Amino acid sequence: MKILFIALFLCLAPVIGQAAGFVVDHTSTDLSAIPDTWITKAKADLHIIYKHTSHGSQLITGMNALKGFPDYGDKYAWINSSQGDESTLSLDDRAFTSPYPDLSQGDGDSDGDGIADWAEHTYDILNNPDYYHVNVFLWSWCNIAGHNIPRYLKSMEWLIAKFGKGGTHARAAEHPVQFVFITGHANGGGENDSSDAQNRLIREHCRTHGRILFDFADMENYDPDNNYFLDKRVTDALYYDKNGSHDANWASEYLARHPGSELYRITKGEGSYTGVQSCAHSDGPNNDARLNCTLKGRAAWYLFARLAGWDPNNGGGTGGGAGGDGTTGGSGTGINIAPVTALLLQ
Repeated sequence: MKILFIALFLCLAPVIGQAAGFVVDHTSTDLSAIPDTWITKAKADLHIIYKHTSHGSQLITGMNALKGFPDYGDKYAWINSSQGDESTLSLDDRAFTSPYPDLSQGDGDSDGDGIADWAEHTYDILNNPDYYHVNVFLWSWCNIAGHNIPRYLKSMEWLIAKFGKGGTHARAAEHPVQFVFITGHANGGGENDSSDAQNRLIREHCRTHGRILFDFADMENYDPDNNYFLDKRVTDALYYDKNGSHDANWASEYLARHPGSELYRITKGEGSYTGVQSCAHSDGPNNDARLNCTLKGRAAWYLFARLAGWDPNNGGGTGGGAGGDGTTGGSGTGINIAPVTALLLQ
C-alpha cells in the first residue's frame, strides 16, 4: 500500500512534459509573478492527490482563503476531486485516509524491504488503472522529528523510478506522475534542531538530484519581508525569541507593518469576506499567525504553475513542465539546482 507523502501527479491527456527540479520556498508566495496563462494551464492539466493531516491542511486552508477572496474572482478555484473540469484545479484532498494519513504515520517498513509503508500504499493507488488520470502526488509530514529521512528519500526515488517520466511501470509511458518532496514544520528549537536537521537532509538530496521541493519549513523561517527567524527559535505558530522565550510573533509584526496590504486583507478579512478561517497550529495572537496559511496557499499555487510548465527564469515561458529542461532554485534555502540530463524519478 502506498499513500503518505507530498507527491503531485500530473495526469496527461494529452501527455505533457514534466518539470525539472525546482524549489518552492518563502520567495515563492507572490501570485502577481505568475502569468494567468499558467494558472489556467494548471487547472486544465493537473490532477492531484494530496495526503496530509493537520499541519498539511495549512495549504488547503490558504487555498480556500484565496478561492474566497473577492478580488480574485474564480481565478484560484479548486475542487476536492482529482477529476474536475478545466475551470477548476483538480485536487483530491486527504484521499485514501486509511491506512496512512500522512508521511509521519506511514514511516514504517512493515515488510522489511527498505521502502516506507506510505510509498507502497502510493504504489497500490497508482498501479490501479482507475487512477491513471492522476499526475501529481503530494504527501505532507506531521512532525518530522525522529523519522527515517534516508528511507523517505529512498522511497521517493523508488516511486519516481517507477512512475515518473521514463519510469519502469507501464503507465509511465503515457501517464507519468510528478512527485514533490517536502520539508517538515518548525519545532521551535532553532537551527539544526529536531526539525531543521531533518529538513537539511531533504534539501541536500533535492539539490544533488535535481528534484522538486516544497519547502514547508522555509515559509516559517522567513517572513515576507525576508527577515530570518530560525536562529531565533521560530515555532510552527510563528512565535520566536525576541526579548525572551518565544515572546514575539513575526506574523503580528508583519501585519502591523503592512496594514491594508493584500496579505493583510486575505488573512484578516474585509467587508463580507471573513479572512482565513482557523489555521491548524498557527492561529497566534489575535489570529495573526493565520498569515502562515495564507502564504502556504499562495506557495501552493506557485507550485502548481511550475508543475504545469511555468518557468520564471525563462522569461515566464515554458520550463520543464511543458517539455523543456529548465531548472530553478529558491534563494531562501540556498538550493541552486543544476540541470540534470536524466532524472531517475521524474
